[in-house]
Amino acid sequence: MTTIAEFMTAKHGACDDEFAVAEENALDGNWGKTETAFNAFHNGMAQHFKIEEDVLFPALASAGGPSGPVQVMLMEHTQIRGLLDEMAAAVTEKNEQEYSGLSETLLIVMQQHNHKEENILYPIMDQILSKEREALFVRMQAI
Repeated sequence: MTTIAEFMTAKHGACDDEFAVAEENALDGNWGKTETAFNAFHNGMAQHFKIEEDVLFPALASAGGPSGPVQVMLMEHTQIRGLLDEMAAAVTEKNEQEYSGLSETLLIVMQQHNHKEENILYPIMDQILSKEREALFVRMQAI
């Protein structure tokens, strides 16, 4: 059976792929394709955060898991959402320089964030939530 870490890491990869497509098109000045790819990336990130915030984090808390790592992730989600909002505005304005700068910042933040989730938080979840994993997957896939 797939682990939470494997499932969520695959979600990170899918978001990373959309991010790269959007950035490539922005650098090429193809704003139609940039907007399409950025929207797919933005929606993927929103879905990813919803899975974590509505399913995984509450399940971990109710199972007595550590709250510190979750609080850090929630703060970083807020930071990432702010960057995404600024990037959306840069796409609307077709502002390559603004988009590029925000994209660089977001890439660093996402890499650090994903590393913490993939190497610390998700393995903790797999250990603590192992008995309810099937039910969690049903809820995660419904989002």
